[in-house]
Amino acid sequence: MKKIISLLLILILFTGCSIQKIEDTSFDSIIKSILYQEIDLANSNFEGYKFYLPRGTKVYDKKDSNLEIKDQDNTYYLYVDMISYYYKTKVNHTIDNNIFYSNNLSYRDKEGYIDITKVNNKYFLEVMYNYAKIESYVNEENLYDSFMNICYILATIDYNDTTIKYRLNDEEFKATGEEFDIFKSKKDNDNFLQWIEKYDKYEEKNTTKDQDIIETDED
Repeated sequence: MKKIISLLLILILFTGCSIQKIEDTSFDSIIKSILYQEIDLANSNFEGYKFYLPRGTKVYDKKDSNLEIKDQDNTYYLYVDMISYYYKTKVNHTIDNNIFYSNNLSYRDKEGYIDITKVNNKYFLEVMYNYAKIESYVNEENLYDSFMNICYILATIDYNDTTIKYRLNDEEFKATGEEFDIFKSKKDNDNFLQWIEKYDKYEEKNTTKDQDIIETDED
């Protein structure tokens, strides 16, 4: 009986069925049950890092260390800052009580923040954790499912120190790594609303365009 239970638990983990229903879940409980866990899963490998891609999501585009990930309804932009990881840069984020949800993240040696801003009846999610950040602009009905997908990806990011150290000798890599500041929330930018408008138009345009799925190496 114990063997059967163990096999069922393994099957649940690897099929993605462990994702909780959003009706019974709050942001805080998602953080505790997913983000603040040691989830040793990975099915997507890239140069310098790997992570677990939840069922129903695919990688559609890659630029430098950054990825565009999609599910049936949403697009997620993953930015990985391997330079900050290598030098163990500290996070300095202030909770904003004036937006929909804002919080700081800290679990063992991993830090980050969450800012969720309601704009034009949609929600702009910024989740930065473990030297990586995911942004997504979603409808209300997709908010919690999207947040769980983001948490699964960020909770499972595992860096390859040897590869990162080697890449740090590449001047081009160091230059591209500084193009995006994952430590700064976009909501603090003066042109935030203009940026959201461009983001929204890009999302609408991008949903009508066929894209090739990037194959990833599975562990």
